[in-house]
Amino acid sequence: MWNKLRLQIEAGFSLVEVLIATVILSGAFVMILGLFPMAALQHRRALEKEISTSLAQGQLEFFLSSPGPLPGATGTTTDFSNTAQFPAGYAGTFQAYALGSLTIVVVRVTPPHGNGVELSAIDTTARYGF
Repeated sequence: MWNKLRLQIEAGFSLVEVLIATVILSGAFVMILGLFPMAALQHRRALEKEISTSLAQGQLEFFLSSPGPLPGATGTTTDFSNTAQFPAGYAGTFQAYALGSLTIVVVRVTPPHGNGVELSAIDTTARYGF
């Protein structure tokens, strides 16, 4: 009878077991919280790349739908048709190259943080008579 009563009294967790479990869970929680700044940084870089690509694509489409830059021309953000759409900290450049009767236009947009985006297109309309 005493054995049954003793087993019922010893049911549950000891203080040492509870402390060990608390330390393990706290460590796991701290490690998970450490991932949030990295995720926020990756999100910001992806968003900046998306905005840069959109801005560069818009300018490239403008160059290809209207008389674009002459081969050998270069310019900066202030020369872009969509300058007003550039958020603060973004910068853009373009260059045009002649390749026979074709014009290659390269547009580069650089966000405030991270790497820039460079898009290029070939203008096949031969507007310049090369």
